[in-house]
Amino acid sequence: MRLDFHSHILPKMDDGAADAEESLKLLKLLKDDGVDVVVATPHLYLHKQDMDGFIRKRGESANELDRAVKGGDYPQIVVGAEVYFSPALSGLPLKELCVAGTGHMMLELPCESFSAAFLNTLANFLSACEVNIILAHIERYFDYNKPEVMDEILSYGVLAQANCDSFEQARYRKTLFKLIKSGKVRLIGTDSHSAERRPPAFGKSERVIRKKLSDDTFEGLMKTAEDILYGKLLK
Repeated sequence: MRLDFHSHILPKMDDGAADAEESLKLLKLLKDDGVDVVVATPHLYLHKQDMDGFIRKRGESANELDRAVKGGDYPQIVVGAEVYFSPALSGLPLKELCVAGTGHMMLELPCESFSAAFLNTLANFLSACEVNIILAHIERYFDYNKPEVMDEILSYGVLAQANCDSFEQARYRKTLFKLIKSGKVRLIGTDSHSAERRPPAFGKSERVIRKKLSDDTFEGLMKTAEDILYGKLLK
């Protein structure tokens, strides 16, 4: 089973698919790459939108896409969210933002050098958080932070996801190979937004991982995603 654990395919939600037609184009590309399940993770920025409004809009968008795909041969869609970190998350019912049917929520951090104060706030959140955290596109944060800073964040039981198109970028490729070999990256996702502007690169990343690492490595990444979706992985 092939699983894309990060995408912006829900129509009219964020800077991803503009409409259902665009969503179907993305789903078709994913299907062509052999993807069986795609996790839809629209952005949630609490400084721009309240949680209740987001959940309501996400439900409407998911229903619109369900109607559009009805009867078509597309990957299964599982709804989640990509939640931008904010101290305001503490105390909210985060289970409602988890990937449907799981206790795992995808968290996005700012692309900047993390101050000591920020790391302390993040550590307090992670320590008290009642859901399991998946850190979105971990490779981006290495542009601004030392490896030991990222290791500190991962030490709180955080799972890390890497973007498929990053395997095509020289500045990320070696780092990602190391992170996967060490078990620090355990999920991949396309982070696809548009069939033209930011298309999915699932098939390309699969070929790279199988060639440069191993078939077992790629299958292990898929197994982690499957275990999360079907409740076999708590951490």
